Amino acid sequence: MKTIKRTLAVLLCSSTLLMVQPLLAQESGRAAANMEGKTWTVNIRNADIQAFIGQVADMTGKNFVVDPRVRARDVTVISRQTLTSDEVYELFLAVLQVHGYAAVPSGDIIKIVPNTTAKQGNLPLTQDTAVRGEELITRVITVDNSPVEELVPVLRPLVPQYGHLAAVSSANALIISDHADNIRRMEAIIAHLDGSEAEEVEIINLKHAWVGDIVKLLETLTPQQAAAQGRRQSPREGRVSVVADERTNRLIVKGDSIMRRRVADMVAELDVPANRAGAAQVVRLSHADSEKLAELLNNFAEATREAEGGSGQAAAVPGSKVSIQADTSLNALVIRAEPAKMEELLSIVRQLDVRRAQILIEAAIVEVGGNSGLDLGVQWAAGDLERGIGGTNFDNAGISLNDVIGSVLAGEPTTTLGNGLIVGGGETDGDGNLRWGGFLQALATNSNVNLLSTPSVLTLDNQEASIVVGQNVPFVTGQSTNTGSGIDNPFQTIQRQDVGITLTVTPSLAGSNTVRLELEQEASAVQRAVEGVQSVDLITSKRSIKTTVLADDGETIVLGGLIQDDVTRTESKVPLLGDIPLLGVLFRSTSDSREKRNLMVFLRPTILNDSTRLVGLTRQRYLGIAALQFRVNRRGELERVVAQPLPAEPNELFLGREAPPQELVEYMERGLLPQDEPSLIDEEVNR
Repeated sequence: MKTIKRTLAVLLCSSTLLMVQPLLAQESGRAAANMEGKTWTVNIRNADIQAFIGQVADMTGKNFVVDPRVRARDVTVISRQTLTSDEVYELFLAVLQVHGYAAVPSGDIIKIVPNTTAKQGNLPLTQDTAVRGEELITRVITVDNSPVEELVPVLRPLVPQYGHLAAVSSANALIISDHADNIRRMEAIIAHLDGSEAEEVEIINLKHAWVGDIVKLLETLTPQQAAAQGRRQSPREGRVSVVADERTNRLIVKGDSIMRRRVADMVAELDVPANRAGAAQVVRLSHADSEKLAELLNNFAEATREAEGGSGQAAAVPGSKVSIQADTSLNALVIRAEPAKMEELLSIVRQLDVRRAQILIEAAIVEVGGNSGLDLGVQWAAGDLERGIGGTNFDNAGISLNDVIGSVLAGEPTTTLGNGLIVGGGETDGDGNLRWGGFLQALATNSNVNLLSTPSVLTLDNQEASIVVGQNVPFVTGQSTNTGSGIDNPFQTIQRQDVGITLTVTPSLAGSNTVRLELEQEASAVQRAVEGVQSVDLITSKRSIKTTVLADDGETIVLGGLIQDDVTRTESKVPLLGDIPLLGVLFRSTSDSREKRNLMVFLRPTILNDSTRLVGLTRQRYLGIAALQFRVNRRGELERVVAQPLPAEPNELFLGREAPPQELVEYMERGLLPQDEPSLIDEEVNR
């Protein structure tokens, strides 16, 4: 084809020359798709921008609306190559950008406005990555891995002042209004920062540590900043994600190579053998009870599993279960758990399996009482059988007149005299008949009681103990002497009960020097028959205390007591005559009694933290008993009261027979003893 050269226009403005030279499409090597395959070479110097816009409209066929604020008279373009219409338009956009203006498409019209207001215009929203050049566009860029909040400070300096950059956290996307080429450059930066390397996954096998504990430790060492700041946490937060595969005890790490390498190095430092094996262990207990401790540890493990969300599906994961069994024959625990849980359980066992303090509880029951009584009475009779007999008769002060008369009429002394003073007299007539007679009785009684009982019991801290000192007395609960058919088949049922001193106590340390005591103290006894009280069986008295108190070590405290004072006066008299002053004594009988008792219960706890104090206390009490077998005579010498006293030391109580002679031991070791005379060995050993 022939080369066609045509000068489109020559514009002279302020000594400015615009020259456009058309060439055929074959000469430029371009596709013949713009203005019938025409090309142009543009060279301008200090041209007016309004004229330049008009020329570009002729070359590209586009419609422009120019803002009145668009003014410039120093447009200069130097080009030595031919340009198509699209390339001319790209050159036009670059000129506008250099002079602070922008082209904003609006349908078939392109508005030429200052670039400071261009972003408020209707910039086209396009996701076509093929768009290039200086055209102002708006694009939404979605970020896959990196948080957009971290990218905004990096990209903002690259956006011109008239551009726009904003982050949408909910969609993890960026909105950018800028020239297409600048947006393309920022897309490349975002692609580099948000590369596919962050999606790579690495699996780390653990040999010794438990994967669940490692994940918790890594989360503690690398806390998420987003959560601390109260904003939405991105999946890419921290640039690394760590997941525990508890089934195979493996660690899954997702992130870039740098963070994966750091996590792998940290795991290698943590995945070391524990101080003790963690599969299954047998723990021998020295002081604690295996059954009680196993129940406590099982409850603790179950509560921990529920607190960590381990109930349900997580409870079935191998390694999350804890098995604790008690062996009562060895007083041991069989524990099976993963290493970290095993160490936690062993720590609890070490703190619980300690020597418990022992507490000596001493109780003192002190009873002081007294009974006093005074009986005084006068009885007499006068008259004869023909004229009649009169007199007084009282039975509340010893024997009565009826008993005496009955004995006289019987002719035999069937009535015995009572205690106390009895003075009597009388007169008979000539026939020997009693004319009058009488007697005076007086008795005063006094008894004192001083009872001291000191039961004591030694027990472990928080362990119930009891001691009973008394008798086991039978009580009749039922009997039968006839079956109802005339055939005798007697039987009797009894029930035995403890009667005496009973002390039941549960001490608990409430501090280093204070004891909390839950106790029951009872003192019971069989009483003698009470006059005037009809009972079918034995009568027992009972005094008991049930309380909870606090006491210091070695401190004596009072638990309670009973003060009883009973006064009884019984008077029998003849009406009117018994009230006569002085002479009324002859017509009345009085009996006065007074019973007074004072019962107190005292308690003294003694804390025995170690064996030294226990041994010392034992020796002290033993020597107190042994000292009763000796006395100091008038010469000041200690002499033995009993023939065979107790040993001097309590340990000597458990000495067995003496060791055999050394010669016999040597014979036995060498086998020189006669086999047919075994009695010799027994004789030597017994000797």
